[in-house]
This record gives sequence, structure tokens and C-alpha cells, in this order.
Amino acid sequence: MLLGGGALLAALLLWGCASSSQFDDPTNPVAQIPWPDYERLTYAMLDQTDAELGRLILEVEREGDTYLFKVRFELDSSGTVEERRVRVDAETLRPIEHWLESESPEERVVARGVYGVDSEGGLYVDAVVEEEGEREEERVEAGAFAFDNDSSAWLWRSIAFAQDHELTYRSVNVYQRRSQLVQLAVRGQDTLRGPEGDVVVWQVVVTPGVEISRAWYEIEPPHRLIRWDQQPRRFVLREVSTERGE
Repeated sequence: MLLGGGALLAALLLWGCASSSQFDDPTNPVAQIPWPDYERLTYAMLDQTDAELGRLILEVEREGDTYLFKVRFELDSSGTVEERRVRVDAETLRPIEHWLESESPEERVVARGVYGVDSEGGLYVDAVVEEEGEREEERVEAGAFAFDNDSSAWLWRSIAFAQDHELTYRSVNVYQRRSQLVQLAVRGQDTLRGPEGDVVVWQVVVTPGVEISRAWYEIEPPHRLIRWDQQPRRFVLREVSTERGE
């Protein structure tokens, strides 16, 4: 899950190589917007032995006709702090801007992406990445039904949950300056422990390339993400806040 020689960047999706022939044509995954205008979810980051490594914080705030998604990783052992922010259209979740700032005792990475739509309606992003004293700029053409990688936790939450529901969309990674197809599949219900007791959840299997990630969302609105497995690490929901300043 961690990228870079100094274990600096925590990825929300594991990127692998796969032929596009293995995936269906991309479609629009967004069927609902179930979260409130403000929400902050705090997760424990655990390894395979259930030792706590740090925290993941997912925060969303509505600002006019946009949402600002914030993703923050805190790794206790290294003191690494990484924050990613994605501004999206509040109705479609189409990305508008992306920011990333990651800092540890060894290195610092800054990235920004500004999204646009071409004459054929396809999404692109102009990405700028500054790392190890070098600056790289690149335009990434993503095409139709494309979304920012770091909005994934909310994007998956917006699907039409139903048994065996499957879909494909495009995901754009600004830091890696690439896009690829991602396949989602709803694979039944489970019961997990949440911050307020047991909760019934949908299991969502996510396949970006050759890797697999699993996420469990409440079956009832607002469909909060209860657990997220990205081997060898897991994220487990510990705290929920819907009031600013709590």
C-alpha cells in the first residue's frame, strides 16, 4: 500500500497491470449521494497482526455546488503525515481539482491536478508533481466515466447497492499520472462491529488491475464505510462526527 523508497505515500488503490479486454465498458457508478453536508470518519490502521499503525481520516464538506473530500494518513512509527484533497461536483462527483502533500523525516512530495473536459466530453487532468527536488508536468487523458482515485471511498459509497451488482469505471491517479479501469462488484452481506455496535454491511470487491481490495458499507443510508481491506493493511471505523469542531 505504501509507495516510495521512504514508505511515504499511502495509496487508496493498489495499481496493477491488466488488459482492458478483461473489463466491461465503463459506465457511470453514481446512483446516490448518501452522506451529509459534513462528515468526519476516523479509522484505525491495522497490520496483519492487528497492531495499530496509525490512522486514516476521511472528511467531506459541502461548499456550494461542490464537495471537498479530504483523506489524511498518519503513520505513528515514522511520523509521516499525508493529506490529499479532491474537489468534485456535488451532483456527479466529477473531479475538479486534486491536491496532495506528503511529508516524513526523509522526504516531501507535493502534487496538484486540475481537471478539464475535452471537446468529446472526455475527462483529462493536468498534473504537476514535485518530488526529490524535481518537478514533472503531464496531461493525462482519462476519457468518459472517469473519477479521481482519492475520491474512491465516497464513489463506492454512491453506487446502487444490490446483490451481485457489477460495474466498471475509470480511475485517475494524479501522483502516478495515469488512469485505468476499475471493476466493482457487490458480493453479499456480512455483520461487522462498528463504533455503535454490530452493523449489517454490503461487501464490495474492488479490482483495479490484478489487485483486489475489499470494502464493507452499511446496508442502510448513509452507507458509511465500516471496514476497508488493502492487504497487508486494514482500516476499521472507530469514530464518526457530523458536526464541525467535534
